[in-house]
Amino acid sequence: MNFENAVQQFIANETWLSAAHAPSVVALQAVAIELDREVTAALIAQFGVLHRSLLKERPSVQADLDPLAELLRRGL
Repeated sequence: MNFENAVQQFIANETWLSAAHAPSVVALQAVAIELDREVTAALIAQFGVLHRSLLKERPSVQADLDPLAELLRRGL
């Protein structure tokens, strides 16, 4: 599997992604294409930043089930 295919699979599996996420998704796709051409530390770092930023937007059921996480989220 290459980076571009991994991003396509990620997009296909993450049904919560919407048009609001398009700028980050397009940037992730562009970096993936470049990584398939040449792997550099800077591109890997940027890919990781973009991927983690999208993952942070993922709706989470687990956070609602964890009482400590809920208290921390509310700042109590």
